Amino acid sequence: MKYYLRLHDVRRDAARIASFSLILLVLGLGSASPIDAATTRGQVRLGGYTRIVTFKDKLQGEENNDEAVLSGQFSLDALELNDSNDQVVLDFRDKWDSYGKLERQNLRLSSYNRIQMRTLAYRRPWETNRFYFTLGRFALAEANVLSNDGADAGYRLSRSFRLGVFGGQGPKDILMPLYVDPKEPAINNLQAGSYLTYENKGGVEDSSYLTQAVGQGPTYDITDKANHAYYFQQGMWTFTNAHRLATTALYDFKPTSVLRRASISHIFTSEKYRTHLYLQQTNTEDYFLKQTIEDTLKPSPVQTLGFELRQRLLQNLSFDYSLLFGKRTEDGLTQKELAFGILLPRLIFDASSLRTQFGVRNNFQSKDNFVRISYDYWARYIGLGLSHLIVKEDYESGLKNQRQISTIDSSFFLSEDLRGTLAYQIESDDKASAKALFVMIGYRFGEASVSPVRTKTPRFESM
Repeated sequence: MKYYLRLHDVRRDAARIASFSLILLVLGLGSASPIDAATTRGQVRLGGYTRIVTFKDKLQGEENNDEAVLSGQFSLDALELNDSNDQVVLDFRDKWDSYGKLERQNLRLSSYNRIQMRTLAYRRPWETNRFYFTLGRFALAEANVLSNDGADAGYRLSRSFRLGVFGGQGPKDILMPLYVDPKEPAINNLQAGSYLTYENKGGVEDSSYLTQAVGQGPTYDITDKANHAYYFQQGMWTFTNAHRLATTALYDFKPTSVLRRASISHIFTSEKYRTHLYLQQTNTEDYFLKQTIEDTLKPSPVQTLGFELRQRLLQNLSFDYSLLFGKRTEDGLTQKELAFGILLPRLIFDASSLRTQFGVRNNFQSKDNFVRISYDYWARYIGLGLSHLIVKEDYESGLKNQRQISTIDSSFFLSEDLRGTLAYQIESDDKASAKALFVMIGYRFGEASVSPVRTKTPRFESM
């Protein structure tokens, strides 16, 4: 059952956090320089997405599952407010869906709108201060906190180590799925904990990052009402320019002792080879949130082992190989995938590439064959991508299905400060057909670095 958001409640909550942060700003600035003398930067983004889905046979009484979403974002950073380089950061977003979406968790098509103050905080940065803090609404990646209404404070023990504590509440209008009224579920959204972070930026060939945290708080896209006590770890290490190791772990102590998520991956790069070996653990919550109506399996943790190899035979010819094995904890069902691909850089144009991939997959309930082909082109003012995917599915129940997806996407650069994206996709199978259009334009202002525009084929590309 779904609910639409009462706008006056969201505006009231946004007003509360805005008033709270304004008080923090006044208290924090003290004798600081006027804000108009600070370094400012920000961006504005406006986007729209529409998808027309037609079912060949009615599904839950519906003949279609159309979507029409408008979204906007405004962010602003005021930096170097005083001698301590204090900052005020703001991120405001709005998303309106005039249809809703038919899915396992949303059995009624209804519109929703949610105005979100994602970030509004006063911050003293750790990079330039021994003692640092953040007050207001903010994210804390060091402790796996998506959003917190409260405070974070810490002390930089050395150039590389820092120790911090945090506390507050998880804002339900951000943690909840967009189509659920955040006032409806009664949950414990208190958040608190501590973290120890190590960060050493020694250059391309020698850089390391490791954060470890213990804390408590609700989950994102809340699937239960419990407050979880957890241990979180995330790290990345670079050894020369050839090896990179990355790890992550999220382990719950309460309400039950369980490894919710974990992964470890190693990437090796040389002039002729690139390899990627990874092991990943997901949990029931992850499966539930991604599950489609066609998937009738009970949500389950999944363990996945994968290996990818790119072999560059010639300057304009590379081969791709990939292996994947997955297993569900709930019933022991397995997933196996074997794929082979060809990469042809600089085909037709210097700043372009053609990629193909052929594969077979045992996908828990079905045996699949798939073919993917794509072509990419980069230039100073536009980037263009074309792709087509064909998947043949043969289910154990005897059901057969063929799915085809064609996509064209482009990025355009009107200036260094004005950029946008436009994409169109057509999808069809034996049960439904769909057409989707996405457009976004963004404007950057103030003093900030600009992401470079790609005008040549990368040394190594991903499928």
